[in-house]
Amino acid sequence: MDDYRVTPRSAKEIEATTLAWRDALGISHDWAPDVVRLLEVRVPKLVKQFALVVRPDEEMADIEAYTEFDPPHIAVRDSVYYLARKRDGRCRMTFAHELGHLVMHPGIAKLRTESAARTVKDIRFFESAEWQAKKFASLFLMPEHIVVEFGNAHQIAECCQVSTQAALIRFNEIKHLRAAKPLATCVQETINDLTE
Repeated sequence: MDDYRVTPRSAKEIEATTLAWRDALGISHDWAPDVVRLLEVRVPKLVKQFALVVRPDEEMADIEAYTEFDPPHIAVRDSVYYLARKRDGRCRMTFAHELGHLVMHPGIAKLRTESAARTVKDIRFFESAEWQAKKFASLFLMPEHIVVEFGNAHQIAECCQVSTQAALIRFNEIKHLRAAKPLATCVQETINDLTE
């Protein structure tokens, strides 16, 4: 099974969790936090007995990474670890995805495979462990307060060190939020006065 039903969480709840963890890890305003260092150094200071375990690719088969809880650890294939250290966007997302499982789904083992397919058809997206971890990873690496600083997806990808595809998805989410958010009345009045 590649997915599990977990306690339902909205995107807003997941966003609050990501911001809390960014604060706890001392990276509130970092554009591109070093996810490898976070999992090797900072998370173990907060979560006793936690370890990041790097395993040979052949031992991991088609699994990129997984999270277990007894004792708490994230195992990652050697090639993914290597690329994450080189700041590869997709591999950084894998690290953040597994961190999401660690902090939101204690007690349930998770596997992230290269060809992850939902095998449980009746899971609604907001109660899907995989959807929640994917959302966590996106919001953790590209929080709104940082993404709004950029004018396009390319800038987000470059500065936040994520894939262009992930940056485009996040940019479109934020663009939608910007369009939906009206200007404060005092701002709109001033604009009107200045343009008349």
